[in-house]
Amino acid sequence: MMRILDQFLYPTKSHLQLEQMISGMIRRGYLSRNIAAPDYHRNLDDVAHTDFSAIFRNAGNEALVSSVIGCSGTGKTTAVEAILRSYPQAIFHPDYQHCQLVWLKVECPHDGSVKSLCTHFFRAVDDALGTDYQALYVKSRSSAESMLGDVARVSALHSVGVLVIDEIQHLEKSRSGGADKMLNFFVTLTNVIKVPVLFIGTPKALELFQPTMRSARRAAQFGSLDWGRFARTENTGSDEEWERFFKRLWKLQWFEHATPLTHEMMDLFWEYTQGIAHIAVALFYLSQVRAVVAGREAIDRVLVTKVYQEELAMVHPMIAALRSGREETILQYADLDVPREALRVQSALQEAPHIPVVRGIRTDAEDSMRDRLITILVQMGIGEDIAPVVAEQALEEKPADDLFSLVAHIKNLNEKNETTAKQAQPKRDKRTLLDPVYVDDDLRLIRQEDPEKSYQSLKSRGTVIDLLAYI
Repeated sequence: MMRILDQFLYPTKSHLQLEQMISGMIRRGYLSRNIAAPDYHRNLDDVAHTDFSAIFRNAGNEALVSSVIGCSGTGKTTAVEAILRSYPQAIFHPDYQHCQLVWLKVECPHDGSVKSLCTHFFRAVDDALGTDYQALYVKSRSSAESMLGDVARVSALHSVGVLVIDEIQHLEKSRSGGADKMLNFFVTLTNVIKVPVLFIGTPKALELFQPTMRSARRAAQFGSLDWGRFARTENTGSDEEWERFFKRLWKLQWFEHATPLTHEMMDLFWEYTQGIAHIAVALFYLSQVRAVVAGREAIDRVLVTKVYQEELAMVHPMIAALRSGREETILQYADLDVPREALRVQSALQEAPHIPVVRGIRTDAEDSMRDRLITILVQMGIGEDIAPVVAEQALEEKPADDLFSLVAHIKNLNEKNETTAKQAQPKRDKRTLLDPVYVDDDLRLIRQEDPEKSYQSLKSRGTVIDLLAYI
């Protein structure tokens, strides 16, 4: 009976839509990454042997970013994992000695730490390929920026088809700007290496994407899926997903004589679960276990109510909030439901990239180039307050250049400024340096150019012990 908790999956229309989304992301992401192309191998070699800023030279078109946002317990992660398992995770190409990772799923750490997320990434790659990237790249002194560069190089090296980041709402907990840093990195990763990224999270994750229009579009560039709980209307129809889901679940009874399904029982489960699939499956499993232990092998209203009251007491406040239908009560729990206003904003953001907008004399393409250039400059270590000014200046001086040429132009200007600053600094007079002060038996005076003479001098002064006297 425990298999019900982990292996039961009832496919719905949302599962089909999610499969089409993931399939499109993988295939579109691989369009410009042909391992047989010479340019691809040159780029791989460049990424593998240079610093993190070198990966920006492969910048392509808009990022392949999408998101699945929904109430906790509705089966988002289960659905994504089931779809990913339909693809082979690792494929070895003997003709090119290339090991390809079709998909990689990484769970965001609870503390929202950038370094922890990078560690989870390397651990997931090691589990899939049997490599030792975690031991190679995860060091106590490794900075978050260096580890992000290593993540980019490993992603390019193994041609990751789609990178799935689960529990993305945990980034909100980071106090060191980790959320903005990671979101900028993921967008840069998709722009540069063409690795599609799929975010999975609860409604709390919407707070990460809504502060600005640009960050909000990150989660909607390839479409965003609202993964809600089952819905139910007063006029119950035979084609409702909740009814079909529950009928399929009810068949999984390990009794000698199965308990018949009634509308009363279906209404009772809806009352106690409010359409959340995980809670419905857990309540059904626990009720069946209680019936077997009691030796009754039958599920009735009294048994289900007792199980709900005793073993699912922790979810009572959340279920009561959903049962009330009041939005202000539901919003007290960040993992429950997506606010209607957030859905309206998200829908508008998905449509916005397809609608031409006039912003003075600047075009959408120029805005996109400026935003991507600012992201790259921030990743290079330029302050977020200075990066927009530097990007504007570079675009004015080199309006016809591509992204890589603009980055090279900015680096050249920076190097020239540093050289000028060094030349402007007054040279220190060697005569002003203090002469060294020696003490008795100073080792600097005892040391000789000849190692043997130095050893004898140290030995005569008692600094080196004569071991022959003790043998």
